[in-house]
Amino acid sequence: MDATQPYYKFAALNKELTDIIEAQAAKKLGQKVSFFADKRNAKYLCWKAIPMIKKYVTRFGDMKPRKYTDNSVATQKKLRTIIARVRELGLV
Repeated sequence: MDATQPYYKFAALNKELTDIIEAQAAKKLGQKVSFFADKRNAKYLCWKAIPMIKKYVTRFGDMKPRKYTDNSVATQKKLRTIIARVRELGLV
């Protein structure tokens, strides 16, 4: 963790992310767009956002490919390093 990442309290972050995931699932109508494409959601691309990371990991712990997640290459690379970090901590 570097000094630029904000400190989140786990319970508050978990509730906030759960609400966001439910809202995003409810409004899927048109073309698929990555969650992290919105600048407001870029702050959730950190190792502390466990509920969000679980959306991008299969039940076996492997990372879902870009074909299914619709992430950009840069976002997918960041997500790969975050998932590796979370695996080492044993959170996913």
